Amino acid sequence: MKQNAERLYVAAEKQRIKMNDKHYIDYNGKRIYYTLTRTKRKTIGIIIDRNGEVKIHAPYRASNSQISEVVRKKADWIERKVNEVKAKNSLSISRQFVSGEKILYLGEEYTLKIAEKPSGNPEVLVRDGVAAVYILPGLSGEDRKQAVKEALIKWYRQRFSEIVSKRVEKYSIRLKAAPCRVVIKDQKTIWGSCSKKGNINLNWKLVMAPVEIIDYVIVHELCHLKVMNHSKEFWNLVASVLPNCRESRKWLKANGYRLAL
Repeated sequence: MKQNAERLYVAAEKQRIKMNDKHYIDYNGKRIYYTLTRTKRKTIGIIIDRNGEVKIHAPYRASNSQISEVVRKKADWIERKVNEVKAKNSLSISRQFVSGEKILYLGEEYTLKIAEKPSGNPEVLVRDGVAAVYILPGLSGEDRKQAVKEALIKWYRQRFSEIVSKRVEKYSIRLKAAPCRVVIKDQKTIWGSCSKKGNINLNWKLVMAPVEIIDYVIVHELCHLKVMNHSKEFWNLVASVLPNCRESRKWLKANGYRLAL
């Protein structure tokens, strides 16, 4: 009876509460805005995403006043983290897609070299520290930049798809958990995700990171096929496959802004 009552309560709360709701608190003469998501979790969690937005995940039973109090107590930490993210984002390079610029591939820097080819599709050749991008002649200004960018994105996605295919298979065997589908996406704020249907999404920009970072995100999402939360059980499972997962996680938080085009 108690379990049935709990289920009915949660169902009612889902109907009553918007799953993603914008809130704010006033703190030191400023407002801290945050998005509130209600879940089955037992505690209130705070996440600062890659855009510097504050996201709160709270239990269905937690009142708005309880959540606001937690945000207020963590306000100094939130402000510091938001400022850190914004500072990192401000370092992002505005690319011109011209010869001499630096790009990343599997954690290594390569020098862009833009060249023209008389016919055929644009292509990218990477060798000896140089990423040569061949485009059609006669392009200038924004059209030339766009052609270079599109050629790089296509090449990055192809390489990433090849890398992911092998590494997902490798770690699926180790974890005895295989996804239904693996989808390569262009995601702005997350590196990977796992759906309840058993599908895994991965951000192609990870191909700019070292292989061990790609492995971390893949293993992270594969572990969600077994544990759909970030509990101690989940992190122990990740660490059982990748003992250095904490270092990889820190690297991604510190350097994620560099994985951009």
